[in-house]
This record gives sequence, C-alpha cells and structure tokens, in this order.
Amino acid sequence: MKSFIIIIVLGVVLGIAKVCLRTYIFDRGVYEKTYACPNCGARFQVKWYQMIFRTYTVSVYNAAHLRCPVCRKKDMCSIVYDER
Repeated sequence: MKSFIIIIVLGVVLGIAKVCLRTYIFDRGVYEKTYACPNCGARFQVKWYQMIFRTYTVSVYNAAHLRCPVCRKKDMCSIVYDER
C-alpha cells in the first residue's frame, strides 16, 4: 500500500514538473507581460505559479482569467503592449 501511494505522489510531482518545464520553454514571455484589469484599469504583472495552467488562454486569446490585485475581482485580464 505504501509503494502505491509513493508511485501516485511521484507521478503527480513529475506531472507538475512537466507542465512547469513546458511553460518555461514554450511560453517564457507569459510571465514578463503586463496585464490590465477590465474593471478598474489597473496594470499588474503575475507570478510564475499563477500562470502554470493559464498559458493556453494567453497564447490563443491574449488574455488570462486572473484576479486583479487592486479590486480583487476575477476576470479576463488582457495583455498590455507598451507603445514605443
């Protein structure tokens, strides 16, 4: 029974590591982008652990379902591109 639990835990840990590695390799720029809240207009950056399972929405829709740190509402926050 202990070996079965160890195998399950090891599988979960390796699965999470695989997702993190895929995110780092293919979507490296996701963490470095600035997002804007549609409710209050605040601009913010996210931590790496907030984007582990949201990279698909960022690469397809240029937005992610995030919680704004200012107004604390969860909504589709779009990426803000700096004008140069």
